[in-house]
Amino acid sequence: MRLFIALPLTKEIEEALGKIIFVLKQKSGRVKWVAPKNIHLTVKFLGEVNENKIDSIKSSIQTIALKYQRVDCTIDAIGGFPNLSRPRVIWAGLTGQVQVLENIVHDVEEETFKLGFQKEEKRFTPHLTLGRIKENYGLDDLVSYIKTYQMESLNCPISTLSLFKSTLTPAGPIYDRLLEAELGK
Repeated sequence: MRLFIALPLTKEIEEALGKIIFVLKQKSGRVKWVAPKNIHLTVKFLGEVNENKIDSIKSSIQTIALKYQRVDCTIDAIGGFPNLSRPRVIWAGLTGQVQVLENIVHDVEEETFKLGFQKEEKRFTPHLTLGRIKENYGLDDLVSYIKTYQMESLNCPISTLSLFKSTLTPAGPIYDRLLEAELGK
């Protein structure tokens, strides 16, 4: 099974980001936009995992979730990775209790390493992927719009650490939650 660990968003935040994506789509070149219901804060991509490891992964996630309370963040910017000069990813940025998010990611890295998974080499940057650039032409309007975009801040409470199964299809990925561990419970 293809698995990842993430912090899912509330329906209200998914809907608000969906409205932003709708506006960005009108300005874009070849961008593969993420379906709002699939937007989440990725904590750890595990890749293809043997089913006999799933119970151990779930147990680790539940243990980590107990250590934390709801995390209050704000979504207040739109940008691009690695930058807006040649973006590969369009993202929404998170501020607020980012240190707590970093602590959760660190704990997940440590626990999954004990289960035989590689540690992530890239530093964690709290963001929500909105779209992936397919080709770098036809992006001028999108990039200009993002550079001047005045975003109204969105309160983004995060209260669940989840294990997802990802099934890739021609129409896009399908995410199934295998576990939802509420923070602090």
